[in-house]
Amino acid sequence: MPWNWMQIRLHPPTPGKAGYGESAVGKGGLTYDEARDEVYGFLLAMAQLPVPTAAMYAEAADLWSRGVPDDVLTAGLLVSRVYEYGRLPGETAERAAHLLMEEFSMNTTGEPHRVILSGSSPGGRSQP
Repeated sequence: MPWNWMQIRLHPPTPGKAGYGESAVGKGGLTYDEARDEVYGFLLAMAQLPVPTAAMYAEAADLWSRGVPDDVLTAGLLVSRVYEYGRLPGETAERAAHLLMEEFSMNTTGEPHRVILSGSSPGGRSQP
């Protein structure tokens, strides 16, 4: 079965505005190791940014490179994961990502549509 990656950047609520998550999703068709390598690359790139959270992303990259349970890692306001898809008839990488995002949103906010797929995020595409 093919693998893919996704990352959800959390945007906490502010006065007068609900929180939400912005998700970037790979193109799919990857092996397990390729999907993990892409996430690792993003974490390493974020660790090089001149921001106060860079050390946190460097630590996350180190953890990811050594393997994390369930192929999910949270670093600050970023959730990274790899996932397998294609077990269900007609299931695409994007459809599986949407289901995972909806499940994540329900589990964290109680609402199914607080995670959006962003065309401006790395690897993201605008929703149709």
